[in-house]
Amino acid sequence: MSGIFAFDSAAYDTDDAFARYCELYARGADVERTGTPFFARVRSWRLERTLLFAREYGGIRHRRGARVADDGFDHFVLNHVVSGELVGGPMGRAVPVAPGETLLTDTCQPMETAAERVCLITVSLARDATRAAAGDLSNLHGYCIGAHEGALLAAMLRALVEQAPRLSHGAHAAITRTLVDLLSVAINPFGSSARSEFYRLEHVRRETVGRLIEANLGTPDFSIQDIINATGISRAALYRLFESCGGVVRFLQLRRLQQLRDRLDDRAFDHRSLAELAPMLGFSSESHASRLFKQAFGIAPGAYRAASIRGTPHPTVELMARRWNSSLSELR
Repeated sequence: MSGIFAFDSAAYDTDDAFARYCELYARGADVERTGTPFFARVRSWRLERTLLFAREYGGIRHRRGARVADDGFDHFVLNHVVSGELVGGPMGRAVPVAPGETLLTDTCQPMETAAERVCLITVSLARDATRAAAGDLSNLHGYCIGAHEGALLAAMLRALVEQAPRLSHGAHAAITRTLVDLLSVAINPFGSSARSEFYRLEHVRRETVGRLIEANLGTPDFSIQDIINATGISRAALYRLFESCGGVVRFLQLRRLQQLRDRLDDRAFDHRSLAELAPMLGFSSESHASRLFKQAFGIAPGAYRAASIRGTPHPTVELMARRWNSSLSELR
């Protein structure tokens, strides 16, 4: 599974650690200290339009208030409490979340979380995947899944964190699909609705097309017609499935860029120049890949690789934040 970043406040003095943590979270939340001592340890991985975090922290509060109107976040967050106590939910209506329970929040709505000391497994899940699990999203912001109802989901999350470093990219789609199914069981313990089943079917169709695209990233002339021929899905249905990311052609381009970024982060590919990597991923030329990469991630491929190499094995906060921000954009 692709790692995004790891952070441990113990590597810095307290004030510097808090400043770095705030910088890391700057795009997603305002962070403030509470009365108890601050500490934070975070590990993170990227799956199929899903982000997984193993987190321990204390002495801080995260708030998403006015920023929800313009920061572009459009996904759900699942906070599963392993130990300690989290206080979280809609802004001004936060409630205690005990060990074994899981809090769901919508990043399009104001929210807050805080803890004196807590150990969490956090999942950032694309909105369409959450809809596939729940059917109706209208009452999910601040919804708390009980320990009994969410036992299977919790078991998977704990196993996923343990196995994350060893999971191959080819397993990502199946993992996300299982996560969606178990979230559905947790939210609808007596059976899902017809609407939920419809959205789950749409999600599976999107996954099917995604896997086909993944298998053909290195084919420069791979087209929408190839997808239609292979799957039988109509052109209109294809656009609807990928509307949130600008259509299927844009999705194909983004996947090529994400694969290029992963290779620039992978020291096993350091001997490969951009001129070699670009055609391997279906780009028409080195300059084409470089231009699109800079547009997508705000940095040239060469500069990104250099920063990644300098940051091995301890990436800078700037690089960690860039990886996280670009990963969050993939949830749309």
